[in-house]
Amino acid sequence: MQEPQHGIRAVYAESTITVYLAYPPETGLPAVRQGRFPAGWKRDRMTWITKARSQPHPWS
Repeated sequence: MQEPQHGIRAVYAESTITVYLAYPPETGLPAVRQGRFPAGWKRDRMTWITKARSQPHPWS
């Protein structure tokens, strides 16, 4: 079976969901090498997924 071109990669546990986000090489490689995003990366261009919860987040 051929893997689809687009997809969502995530890992979940009872209290958390971690979603992996892919970046183009010009963003991802410097981030991995330097441990932070390069100057051209804009946080406001990310889309955040939120879901109301009946219990507070463990990090709240």
